[in-house]
Amino acid sequence: MTTQQFFIIGLLSTLQLLAGCDKDPLSQKGKVNLPATAKKIPVNKLQLISNVQASDIKELEWEDLIPTSWRPDSELVFKYNNGEIDDKDPRIIALRKKMEQLQKLAPVNNSLDGLKVKIPGFVVPLEGDGKKVSEFLLVPYHGACVHVPPPPANQIVYVRSKPTVRKLMETVWVTGTLKIAKIKNQVAEANYTLHADKIETYE
Repeated sequence: MTTQQFFIIGLLSTLQLLAGCDKDPLSQKGKVNLPATAKKIPVNKLQLISNVQASDIKELEWEDLIPTSWRPDSELVFKYNNGEIDDKDPRIIALRKKMEQLQKLAPVNNSLDGLKVKIPGFVVPLEGDGKKVSEFLLVPYHGACVHVPPPPANQIVYVRSKPTVRKLMETVWVTGTLKIAKIKNQVAEANYTLHADKIETYE
């Protein structure tokens, strides 16, 4: 199977399209999803967090961090995946160009600013005392910012929390207040900041 035959199936996240794709933006090369065996924790089972009811917490997927107008046409990609259209189709050519712009511009979803949210991802530690981590990057796929190039800045969340034990590339749920605030360091650039109230192991 060639690189161009690896395509997104069903509903897609723009990050998953871009992750690890150094040549073809529609390729799944390098993509690693969250553990397939992990069970999603229903929002209604969350405990009270900072006096905010669980019903007030918005559970996010990574594609939610991207404005709706920038999200790829999933039906178009599905047809491409099934061989109904090929690389020379003008719509596919336009989609690749749009995704290249998305990688560069990394637009944010302004409607999320200031909301209480819950989002899963992998931990890339930044600051700590050697035992506990107080700052880390939350990324949507394993190896991001470490083994493979970082995803777009709108697919990285900078997290600040009370010092807690966190392992490199541990999979977690993070709940807290999301802010649109650009952070840039030696590891990567993030367009979102999350002040964490609660961090749970993704299981």
